[in-house]
Amino acid sequence: MPSSGALLSAVFVGSFVLIFFSLWILFFVKLVQSFRQRRVLKYTDAVRATELVGRVRRLKVRGHEEQAIQLVQDELAMPPKAARSWVKSI
Repeated sequence: MPSSGALLSAVFVGSFVLIFFSLWILFFVKLVQSFRQRRVLKYTDAVRATELVGRVRRLKVRGHEEQAIQLVQDELAMPPKAARSWVKSI
């Protein structure tokens, strides 16, 4: 039977590894989000981009992807191919 010191050490190492990987995944997700938002920031400011991302997500959830693409083209004057690619990446 392992001693309580060894068990405590294993729990500590396991929790450290779990926290480390969780933070790594969170960092990666935030990095991807910032790159997506940067693509829109070429066309508009940060507040408007955040609001537009929310509207596009709502349209996509409701199944209106073509309307979302049209919205991005109208709001940002983004080229059709870039708008379609950006909407699909959200």
